[in-house]
Amino acid sequence: MSSYQSGQPSTVIYQADPAVVQQLHGVRESLHLSCKPYLNHKVNVQTIDGQIHEGTLAGMDNKHLYLMIPAATELGRGYYNPYYNPYPGPGYPYPGPVHNNVILPLVLFELLAISLI
Repeated sequence: MSSYQSGQPSTVIYQADPAVVQQLHGVRESLHLSCKPYLNHKVNVQTIDGQIHEGTLAGMDNKHLYLMIPAATELGRGYYNPYYNPYPGPGYPYPGPVHNNVILPLVLFELLAISLI
């Protein structure tokens, strides 16, 4: 984190309400407890903005839920897949198997619903 010293006292422009912080910690804990048994299961995830993503629950950390989604095209639905091979064949450009999945990180606090499919 960078800091800038101007010689003037800092002015707080936003500070989260402690009750909101406590609520968000509870939401995070609830998500972890609810989703942990369903790692590697296919799910639908809806965000608070109304976006719906379908994929496999690949993991979670303190801030993100990681959803593995198929990269159906070269662009992978807009997500970059560094292992996509547009020229399948031995030795070009990747000699091994090609995986056409990408990991989509979703912010935990923006999730509205997660359901099994």
